[in-house]
Amino acid sequence: MGPKQSQIAVITGASSGVGLYAARALINKGNWHIVMACRDVDRAERAANSVNLPKDAYTVLHCDLADFASVLKFVRELSSVARVDHLDALICNAAIWHPRDKKPRFTVDGIEETMQVCHLSHLLLCRELLPKLKISRGRIVFLTTQTHSPNSLPGKIPPQARLGDLSGLAAGLGPQTTGMVDSGPFEPTKAYKDAKAANVLTMKALSDRYGRDGVTSVAIFPGCVADSNLFREKRGWFRYVFFPILQKYITRQYVPNDEAGRRVAEVATQGQFSDSGSYYQWRGKYTEGREKTKPQVIEPTYEIDKADQLYELSLDLIDQALRRRGLKSTILAPV
Repeated sequence: MGPKQSQIAVITGASSGVGLYAARALINKGNWHIVMACRDVDRAERAANSVNLPKDAYTVLHCDLADFASVLKFVRELSSVARVDHLDALICNAAIWHPRDKKPRFTVDGIEETMQVCHLSHLLLCRELLPKLKISRGRIVFLTTQTHSPNSLPGKIPPQARLGDLSGLAAGLGPQTTGMVDSGPFEPTKAYKDAKAANVLTMKALSDRYGRDGVTSVAIFPGCVADSNLFREKRGWFRYVFFPILQKYITRQYVPNDEAGRRVAEVATQGQFSDSGSYYQWRGKYTEGREKTKPQVIEPTYEIDKADQLYELSLDLIDQALRRRGLKSTILAPV
């Protein structure tokens, strides 16, 4: 761990892509220590070396978001191993997408994997780390996509996100269900979009509850990183040819990993992004060395009236899963 006066950020999924470059961008600001929360510790170390992160500027801790026990162990090790007593930023970046799946995958906690990794485990991290965030009046940043909302042009492409009556979430998202939040038929791309919508609603619910305690919660779409590892299960022609061309020349939403990481770091630190409950996005073509795109504040509206219900049902589901496995929260009392 770096000097005690360092500002500290936790970044999930920091072993590649936007998470890795957000870590580098924060470290380049000076006086930041990054805790890389990653499933593969060795890979994270190699990634840190590949972008020349100073050894004393980061700590890698194991965190598998498909396992609530691993999330709780990470939180404990954050204090005992990394000696973190406060937290200035929690960047909820990690995500998975299995576009070819015909049926849902379920985690060791008995929950549909996409929703647990992208949404529920991040919510658990937020809850467990709130005491440290309150000390620093820190910031929670959720990475999202335009596709989370059918109100956006990319979000109109089917299958669209739809949370419906949240009956699948209420039923536990387990093997006895379809694995979908709205209880509809399983569709892997819709599961991913639903999880991103849940991130935005969770951001709003956290802002409403903890903004008065000085904890800022925001969401960001930094642009489309068309060569992200998120697309690793797509066919080669889509991943390396069609999608990058589409994003570069048609939608003009393409940004490289390093630029997206820089934007995430800005949202995590800069005063202009400190309006809790806001969703920030960049639009317009990015040209290296000639930045013409500007961040916009987008009012999160899609199914936002379900934010409180989704938040409470999600916490109930997390706590039910913890009880089934005999796991206990790291905090002594609700925050």
